Amino acid sequence: MTVLQSFRTALRIVTETPVLVAFALAFGAMGALNNASGLVSVVGTILLLFGSPALIGAFYTVIDGARPGSDTDLRASTAAQRYYVSLLGASVLSGLVIMIIAMVVGGGVVGYIGFGRLNAVLNGSATLTLVELAAAGAAFVVLAAVIYVFTFFDTAVVFDGKTAGGSLSRSVDFVFGNLRRVVGYAVVATVATSVVDLPVLWFVTLDGATTVAGAVTAFQAPMSGVDIAVVAVASTVTTLVGRTYKVCFYRACADDAWGSGPESADENWTM
Repeated sequence: MTVLQSFRTALRIVTETPVLVAFALAFGAMGALNNASGLVSVVGTILLLFGSPALIGAFYTVIDGARPGSDTDLRASTAAQRYYVSLLGASVLSGLVIMIIAMVVGGGVVGYIGFGRLNAVLNGSATLTLVELAAAGAAFVVLAAVIYVFTFFDTAVVFDGKTAGGSLSRSVDFVFGNLRRVVGYAVVATVATSVVDLPVLWFVTLDGATTVAGAVTAFQAPMSGVDIAVVAVASTVTTLVGRTYKVCFYRACADDAWGSGPESADENWTM
């Protein structure tokens, strides 16, 4: 019940706690600046890097306090300061780890397909074979799995008091200790956010492109002010629902006796 019950709890918290929208809007605004061009994009990147840790600490604390039966009395402003350094360090560290793995996996795929052939595919003068598509798909699955293994580092900092390095190991332990439930969570979270993200990605970011070359061209082109606003609104919605669900799921697993070990978690998981 943990997977779907946590999602229902998240939806209820979102509808009953309007202040959460302010935090989600802040994330959406920073994302909008990051999607702009030139100096504005640089400012957005800096704000995301150094502003997100404070927002996450406060955001997660407010979400946790809104959960039914929660006894959290920590102020959002206090949480923003208390967890800032650990969240910043964990964000940088996890980003570096994921980037290194992505370079290794991506390099393997490029080496297998061939740089010249891959360039031709991106230019629209060639297409990938089924085997090459399978290799690219496998690489995507590996990267997605790696991202999910480390995805709970922020909740580990805020709710378990972990340091930057300790939060990554705690995330790994949490994922493998609740593996089936985490898979269920990943499916529900992906479906829920994709309802908003995919249409925006297709029609706004990629400008409805139907070819690889068209998608690459659209992705590299500067976004208009209207497009940036649409992406910001979509990001606000997915941040609001996605992060609230993440907190509810993590806390439910921590509160559930089934989450105390890998064997009990996997044997008793249900939707």
